[in-house]
Amino acid sequence: MKWRPEVIVLALVAAATVSGAAHAAGPEPDGPRALQPYAARYQVSYRGLSGGQIASALSRGTEPGLWRYETRAYPNLFGRIAVSPQARERSSMQVTAAGVRPMTFNFDDGSADVSKDVRFTFDWKAGRVRGEVEGQPLDLEIPPDTQDTASVQAAMIVELLAGRTPTGFPILTGRKLRHYRYWPEGRETVDTPFGRLDTVIWASQRDGSTRVTKVWHAPSLGYVPVQALQYRNGKPEVQMTLVSLERG
Repeated sequence: MKWRPEVIVLALVAAATVSGAAHAAGPEPDGPRALQPYAARYQVSYRGLSGGQIASALSRGTEPGLWRYETRAYPNLFGRIAVSPQARERSSMQVTAAGVRPMTFNFDDGSADVSKDVRFTFDWKAGRVRGEVEGQPLDLEIPPDTQDTASVQAAMIVELLAGRTPTGFPILTGRKLRHYRYWPEGRETVDTPFGRLDTVIWASQRDGSTRVTKVWHAPSLGYVPVQALQYRNGKPEVQMTLVSLERG
């Protein structure tokens, strides 16, 4: 069981790969007006075994148009075999009416060994991302619609709020740029802490992967995901279920 937040969050966001729409020249005062800060907590299980919880928070940055996304793990005794409760994943991003553009990404595994951490900065003028990944320098050319594993969560919400149809997106995971394709799988009513909610389902698959991820987004909650399920070779593997949510 891989409990590193950078990896586990992919189970939630793999379907949140958004189309490469052109970005506006500058940020709007608050980005898309319907986008709202939120703090969510999810119960995570791996092949039916509970590993604890994951908390994710989207908040406004210090300047107009800038947002932050942070994820941390709350592992139980089983989950602590693979991840520290001090582990953090953070992303800063620019949000415009055209979409989301990540600016910085940081992953701290929670230990004193900084060689396991990930830090990089996006240089959009140069079309490159630079930083350090697990003790090794990173300098990589990237296409203009690249996301990181945290910013893509906000990107999906922005796309759905704008009424656009996502088609695929390159996501930087560690040192690798991976492309995900995805498709809609209809609607479903699911049980949540807020009662039974109508959701829209998106499925995704990374090129060359045997894993397929499905994410249930609730329009009434601003398209915040309420559950996700990742399959490997057709069998369910990682499940995430919303247990609490604060908005605004």
